[in-house]
Amino acid sequence: RTDTRVHRFQDCLAASMLERDLDHHSSGSKHSMQMPMFFEWSFDTIVLFEQLHVQNPAAYFVLCLVLIAICILKQYLVLQQVLLVGSRGKIVLETLLYITHTSIGYGLMLVCMTFNAGLFVTTMIGLAIGHFLFPPVTFENVKGLVDSERKLAALQGCCAH
Repeated sequence: RTDTRVHRFQDCLAASMLERDLDHHSSGSKHSMQMPMFFEWSFDTIVLFEQLHVQNPAAYFVLCLVLIAICILKQYLVLQQVLLVGSRGKIVLETLLYITHTSIGYGLMLVCMTFNAGLFVTTMIGLAIGHFLFPPVTFENVKGLVDSERKLAALQGCCAH
């Protein structure tokens, strides 16, 4: 008997919560779109903000171009921040670059979490383009750059006389 009462209570509670959620979605908000839990291909999607509701192929295409530009910007900022690491007197700028590219990265992650397959693919393509244009800095690259700058400075000092 106790098990039956508990199950009935749980069923009533679950039905009540489901009814409340359905009421909220149908009357309380402008859009009743629920977040998908699987990838879907659709031009009709909300990205990050309710006001950014893309509903047609032209707007979707523009959004994809903007996403690619943001991805390239993120990779550029990563490179600039890495190049500033250890620079004296530039810790504030380096920190601002870090905060900016990290925030952009989390925003891109949220775009991917819309489960819109097109936006996910676009984001990956944009990051790949950014990585290609602004490759990661390795110790060998930095050492080569420093050596080149030293050689150039030596040549300029030699030719200045």
